[in-house]
Amino acid sequence: MVEAYITIQTAAGTAQDVAKQVSTLDGVRKANVVAGEVDVIAEVEADVERDLLKLISDEIHTIDGVGRTSTCIVLE
Repeated sequence: MVEAYITIQTAAGTAQDVAKQVSTLDGVRKANVVAGEVDVIAEVEADVERDLLKLISDEIHTIDGVGRTSTCIVLE
């Protein structure tokens, strides 16, 4: 099992909608709007790294309003 946190920068005014859509995706435990350098942080899990990559590139990056993302894989 691979666990990670994905930070997402969104277009102005879209953070709530992006978080709501991300939270419905398979493998996403939760997605929250946050204050700071990024707009949304999602807690995700996947069986293998390839599935994590697919979630990010094929699912999250296709959501309207999603800009840059950064992935932090949990090491423990």
